Amino acid sequence: MNFLRGIALLMAGCVVGVLLAPRLAKVEGAFGGLLEKGKERARPASLAKETGAPARPAAVPAPQPVRSLKAAEAAEIGRFMGISDEATPGKISKALEQSGGRWAVADARKTASPERPWVAELLPGPVAYWRIRSLGVAVSEAMGRDWLAWKQKNPLGAVLDLRECLPGQSLEAVAELAGLFVTPGEVLFTWRDGAGKEKVFRSDRQPLGLGSGYPLIVLIGSELRGAGELLAYLLQERGGAILIGQSTAGQMGWLAETRLSSGRSLFRMQGEILLPGGQAPLGRPLPPDLNLAGESLPDTEIWPGGEATIASTVTEVPPIKRPNEASLLQDEDVDTEEMRAGGAGKDEVKRPPQDKGLQRAGDLLRGLRKLPPARRAAFDPYPFRVQILSFPA
Repeated sequence: MNFLRGIALLMAGCVVGVLLAPRLAKVEGAFGGLLEKGKERARPASLAKETGAPARPAAVPAPQPVRSLKAAEAAEIGRFMGISDEATPGKISKALEQSGGRWAVADARKTASPERPWVAELLPGPVAYWRIRSLGVAVSEAMGRDWLAWKQKNPLGAVLDLRECLPGQSLEAVAELAGLFVTPGEVLFTWRDGAGKEKVFRSDRQPLGLGSGYPLIVLIGSELRGAGELLAYLLQERGGAILIGQSTAGQMGWLAETRLSSGRSLFRMQGEILLPGGQAPLGRPLPPDLNLAGESLPDTEIWPGGEATIASTVTEVPPIKRPNEASLLQDEDVDTEEMRAGGAGKDEVKRPPQDKGLQRAGDLLRGLRKLPPARRAAFDPYPFRVQILSFPA
């Protein structure tokens, strides 16, 4: 009896197998879809949003003054803006917000090394590094000489640091330095004054010739505005530069700066900037491609000058453990090995300044160098827009 039952079950199994064989692929696909939906429901909401994030971030809201306006400041700003009656802090703050970036108030800038208008150094890697505070012909020519010498070392790329670039510089100076990184003869932008008169600015300087073999990274910060902000935008859109840092101030163009009695500055746009693709996004901060966010990542903790070199700020203290082939094969959780303090005792050696932006720029350049030349030339930073959260050091 058991023997006959076994034969019957075997024959029934063969019949079911013959009938389901043609539909096996569909069954597997349906089962896989159900399994993926189950994983999607169990996935954290933060990770689910990352997969569907747009290539370009949404518009960053216009920044507000760090501190609220006082009555004396409001009255002083009201006189410059032509608001004489009832210049209260609330009314002036609303007028600044409604100006769309044409007027803005900011705290006094704190520069790391005010005695150095610009700095140039070939960092370990090697990486070509320029920190530009003042734009112009002299700086452009010096950068050309630097690159001619540094190119013999086959650097990983170049880093242009604009975090301390002065805002109220001429548009001629912007076009002069932008010409080092864009195609000669291109129309960079057009400036239009209040009367409708226009002036076209072109890239008339011979470029350095970085090309796809030497990526360009531009460091930006929350205080970058005016000439430096316009330069960063041109290098990103026309020169293929990758922006690292924090969103800018949102005043792109020619600025007039007035120092208030309180020590803060009042910035006013002079005319308007017209780009080949339309009007400049006035009042909208320029977002970086790689956003460094967090309280322990201030863009002012950079090389202070003196005896130490900029290379000392690039060394990570304590170092970050990075994945390699051995750690991947051993399935080590390297992501948890973030920067942690080596100790909080009194005998702890004082660490040098840590330039987080410059450290991340070096990481990116080392990663790009490992890409094949064809993929490196076609590298698009927009799909890789991410936010690096800081950890207390």
